[in-house]
Amino acid sequence: MISPNKKGLSRVERKILFWLLAAAVAATLLLGLLRMDRGGYGIAQIYCDGTLVASLDLADYQQSRIIPLSQLGVDLPVSFELKDHKIRFVNVTCPDHLCEGFGFISLPTQTAVCMPNRVSVLIDGR
Repeated sequence: MISPNKKGLSRVERKILFWLLAAAVAATLLLGLLRMDRGGYGIAQIYCDGTLVASLDLADYQQSRIIPLSQLGVDLPVSFELKDHKIRFVNVTCPDHLCEGFGFISLPTQTAVCMPNRVSVLIDGR
């Protein structure tokens, strides 16, 4: 704790601050290295009713491409657009089209969900 008579940090406080900053830098570098091993692109995991139906490596999709869910073996009126290593819902026949409002997702842990059709997309960073 800073004493009212001192103007700076104590030696112990400086050491603690140094180690906290070092840990933050190390964590940032580690996360950066983990993303670089795949070119920085995630894997789009598509789920229907909680069951994984497809995994699409976003590194493979730079050009725009529309993939209907029926092409992936599921008979639902849902399609996805893959473009610039990102994915989004398109041409969905649900009442509110909120899922299309999510827009493109591409970062690990990002998720988009179409509740009426029970379809979700999760970006996995592995």
